Amino acid sequence: MRPSTILLAAITVAFGVATIAVAVLIGTDGGRALCTELRLGILITFVIGVACVTTEVNHRRRARLRQKAETHPGTAFITAHAAETTAADLSAWSPRLRVSFPCDLGFDRTGITSWSTRNDGQGTPIALRSEVLGFDVFTEPTPRGVAYRWGIVVHLAPRTLGPGAVHLWVADDQPAQDEYAMRRTISRIASALGTIR
Repeated sequence: MRPSTILLAAITVAFGVATIAVAVLIGTDGGRALCTELRLGILITFVIGVACVTTEVNHRRRARLRQKAETHPGTAFITAHAAETTAADLSAWSPRLRVSFPCDLGFDRTGITSWSTRNDGQGTPIALRSEVLGFDVFTEPTPRGVAYRWGIVVHLAPRTLGPGAVHLWVADDQPAQDEYAMRRTISRIASALGTIR
């Protein structure tokens, strides 16, 4: 584990132990102070624990993508998650194509390939370079509707009924998953593919 992850884990344990220690010291003085202290301690412990897990997951994802990029020079890798319409988008474009999400998508001069996030086996070709027509961004409100999240639309040449538009959520190295971050990711992908028509 990285030093920052170890530090966050230690802080999480320290807050958990402090919560229990303070609860024992306060005792049962009518329950109000104990109840407030426990809620606050549990909340702080939970928030730091989530930060610890998120930091470690992001570090491992970046290390995995870096290793794949070193193994396959000239390929731009992103971690893609399915949007609500992704399965239907891919099915309409190529009914026999099976892609499991989340996955690492590799973009290079030959096209788009899907790579498992769990092992380093062979990638599964999704589309040839000639089938990739371009990219755009899309947005939709988060489940509570208080914010928006941004993703990428991959425009593909027709295979069956018509052109494909595959919507993907993208995890990259930019913490703010906003329009600017998605456009930077698109620029990196387009560069790896070569000029998009």
